[in-house]
Amino acid sequence: MKIIFRVNYQTSTEQSLWLRYSTVLDAVGVRFDHVVPMHWLNAQQWETQVTLCGTGCFRMEYHYQLRQKNGAVLDEWLAPSGIEVDLAAQDALLLQDTWRSAGTVDYAFETNPFLAMQPQREFFHELGAVPEANHRFTLRMAAVPQGLVPCLIGSVSELGDWGWHSAVPLEETARNVWQKNLYLPAEWHIEYKYGLYDPALNCVVSLELGENRQLPARVAGEVQQTWVSDECYRREAASLFHGAGVAVPVFSLRSEKSLGVGDFADLKPLADWAQGVGLKLIQILPINDTTSAYDWTDSYPYSAVSVFALHPLYLRLDDLKYAMPASFKLELYAERERLNALPEVDYVAVMKVKRRLSRQVFDKNRGWILASAAFKSFLEAQGEWLIPYAVFCVKRDEMGTADFTKWGEWAVYDREQALALTDPHHPAWPDVAYHCWLQSELDLQLTEAVAHLHERGLALKGDLPIGIDRQSVEAWSAPHLFKMGAQAGAPPDAFAVKGQNWGFPTYDWEVMQGDGFAWWRSRFGQLSRYFDAYRIDHILGFFRIWQVPIEQVEGIMGYFDPALPITVDEFRERGIPFDFNRFCQPYLTAEILRAHLGEIDLASLAPYVEQTGENRYQLREAVATQRRILEHFASRTDADSLKQGLLDCVSEVLFFEVPGSHGTQFHPRCSLQATRSFQALPLDIQAKVDALYVDYFFRRQEDFWQARGLETLPAMRRASSMLLCGEDLGMVPACVPGVLRELGILSLEIQRMPKLAGVEFFDPALAPYLSVVSPSTHDMATLRSWWTEDSEVAARFASQMLGLSTHEPELSPDLAARIIWQHLHSPAMWAIFPLQDLWAMDETLRNPQPEAERINVPAIMPYYWRYRMHVSLETLAAEAGFNEKLARLIQSSGR
Repeated sequence: MKIIFRVNYQTSTEQSLWLRYSTVLDAVGVRFDHVVPMHWLNAQQWETQVTLCGTGCFRMEYHYQLRQKNGAVLDEWLAPSGIEVDLAAQDALLLQDTWRSAGTVDYAFETNPFLAMQPQREFFHELGAVPEANHRFTLRMAAVPQGLVPCLIGSVSELGDWGWHSAVPLEETARNVWQKNLYLPAEWHIEYKYGLYDPALNCVVSLELGENRQLPARVAGEVQQTWVSDECYRREAASLFHGAGVAVPVFSLRSEKSLGVGDFADLKPLADWAQGVGLKLIQILPINDTTSAYDWTDSYPYSAVSVFALHPLYLRLDDLKYAMPASFKLELYAERERLNALPEVDYVAVMKVKRRLSRQVFDKNRGWILASAAFKSFLEAQGEWLIPYAVFCVKRDEMGTADFTKWGEWAVYDREQALALTDPHHPAWPDVAYHCWLQSELDLQLTEAVAHLHERGLALKGDLPIGIDRQSVEAWSAPHLFKMGAQAGAPPDAFAVKGQNWGFPTYDWEVMQGDGFAWWRSRFGQLSRYFDAYRIDHILGFFRIWQVPIEQVEGIMGYFDPALPITVDEFRERGIPFDFNRFCQPYLTAEILRAHLGEIDLASLAPYVEQTGENRYQLREAVATQRRILEHFASRTDADSLKQGLLDCVSEVLFFEVPGSHGTQFHPRCSLQATRSFQALPLDIQAKVDALYVDYFFRRQEDFWQARGLETLPAMRRASSMLLCGEDLGMVPACVPGVLRELGILSLEIQRMPKLAGVEFFDPALAPYLSVVSPSTHDMATLRSWWTEDSEVAARFASQMLGLSTHEPELSPDLAARIIWQHLHSPAMWAIFPLQDLWAMDETLRNPQPEAERINVPAIMPYYWRYRMHVSLETLAAEAGFNEKLARLIQSSGR
């Protein structure tokens, strides 16, 4: 028997398609795996043939694979297709398929947000048998309008001769899979389309867009069966789903029942308000436990001590179903009154209160808690991560530090040693059990809040931090997965001119890939317990990460990893006289020293700088790196300007040597053109170095980074049914948009952070469908605050984006509403707004102090994340004027 595989896919000159298939013969029960190249058939199709011998029932699983010249490999979306045939029943089968791309909108519609927002069909048909059928059509289509079904209509009588009352309805044989067996004249060239059919009217009500689909004529008798598999019902843009959402950190929520900080239970009244105004999604910041130093620096939500554990900060003590004495309630009420009176979150005070009172609850009810079926079930189901986390917490508190390298015999994680603490007779068990119990209660409160959102037709979108804390459970228990000698960060941009150093160890992708990214799959599995969608923080890190050596501090001292370095031969080939000391060591002259350290007597710098030649200086060993400088000045509070000046001296370099390359490979320092070292070069050498810089950052890496993205991101996409949204801001490689499109990962489009060079502001009307548009992020000033930062920039925005010839000194509610309106009318799937930007539309509801609405300033590290709503959720729900205005805007946009 011959099987012809023909797939619709338009490739470029450096791409090829391959067929991967596995066969099972029931007679012998043996499985065989094969990979064969396909050949180019025409501009739209590739084809190959497989000949099978034998008799009886035959099963095959197959899928197509795209290979590129740069080494990138991409399997088509979903699990391999399966077919069953009787080898004796026919001589030839034609499988006319369409490449299954995760970027098809129907696969986005199969993700969790749409399960939460839209009613789901539960009844599926078994595909009806048609004895004389020689064709099987399969269409994958999600989000079919209520009361309609997809149908086939075409150029032959069996397909209705294009008659809208004679179309052939399809049957849903599995969720979003629509099929039909038909007899069609094989010798005819057939044109067809899919449409939407109303069974009540017995008529087609609409047809898909685009040209007719083609089914070429086959030679009579050559192929007995043709199975057509089509992807992507071609919908009108107006018929696609468009939703609006609100972004607010959980810790920023304020209600009458909260305790100085928002908690998981506050998501319920937020959802009630959101549903009332027509919003369909709530987006929050990371909610994992960040308890490390027990001070305000723990407020940083992207530096979790566990990527699995929830933060005890978000526990609502009132909702714990345990009997407590009246004195407990009096203390709770008193603390609520005190902490809720504060305009911002007092992180340390809140954590002290919640830790103290939750421990009272646990100690009073410990026997009942530990014996309960609910606690035992949670411990058994989540023990793989829960026990290491609980032991980590106990040792952190016992040792007085989260730096596990200082824990003596506990410095290196030992699973059996950790498990020993879970013995009910071990003296540490009550403390371990307390942390396990906290997680069970947090899990219960969050899942109840999520269920409430779903009852209101809302989806919950979380946030996945790019890194892990250096002093975390994961770094302690699985250090082999990370490069502990490196620090993750971000290159310089308009918001942080010296770059960012987050301090996180970077991932060892080669090790992670060895077990199929098991750690990531577990992480996504845990996220999907709560979230319908999530934002991948700094998704560019899955292509390459900005890596800062451990001996440096500022992000500007980093480079991309992985990256194709510059070789020493390239300098010579470009006519650049390479000198290691001149290019790779800080270039310091008297003029440069004074520029960084002020007009001071150079002799006074002798403890830090030594002269090496005529007007040439170098930093002494004690301050030769930025890390050493910080350590040197750690106990001094009177030398900040001197310290910063020395840090700037360290960064007066042009290239970084690749570790272990022995002076043969290099990475250019980002923004090297701004250094005085570069400006001191002869003009002709400046031009040549600049050309090498441009080649490194904007040309040579593209294919390499594309291949890396296609190695890592598909595993993340397949790990759950959540909708993925990438935070693809900053220095974006040209390959990134294409990879995100192919994988169906939504991009992020921010009006004040355009991705095109030479464009000052992004027009939301130009956003792709698979994207999220937003006027701001938590890392930016709010609309109102930004409007007053630079009047010239704001005036240009008013002219370019709003068509205004005059500039208002403050952002009025009407102008804010126009900006919101622009985003609501964008073609993007989602328009998500920071709550503060929505409030900007209302004169009475907006905060009198715009600067108080800022959540984070990336240039300040560490930053105190303490923003809290200035009005309560109860007050927000009662603001009829604002709520009606927002509801009208959303409704008029069709979202």
